[in-house]
Amino acid sequence: MSLFSGKIWNWIIPVAIVAAGIFYYFFDPSASVYAPKCVLREITGYQCPGCGFQRAAHAFLHGRVLEAVSYNLFFIVAIPYLIVLLYSTVMIHRKNPSSLTVKLYNFATSRYTLYTYIALYMFWWILRNILNI
Repeated sequence: MSLFSGKIWNWIIPVAIVAAGIFYYFFDPSASVYAPKCVLREITGYQCPGCGFQRAAHAFLHGRVLEAVSYNLFFIVAIPYLIVLLYSTVMIHRKNPSSLTVKLYNFATSRYTLYTYIALYMFWWILRNILNI
């Protein structure tokens, strides 16, 4: 059996997301030494597409949505997609998943959705450095 096959991976990702959520709820990345710093920004001075995402997650988990968006505008795209992906991945493996769950899973994991997400991610990376957002 391959390291990346099997049902265990269907639970590792959701558990990791929940663990990250707990971490970012209790630790403010702007004040915590435990939050990782962006290596690209430290070396080049340019912002990666994820710069500000940790602070945005912390603000979002405390109900400060506008503040979260101000840290990283891509948060508007990333969070709904990650929620749909997480929910559908967990629910698809239950006995007799609903047709909505199957549709959500197929949408979230389709090649076109992933390519669109990656294209938006790359566009955001370029845009935020040109406009210094």
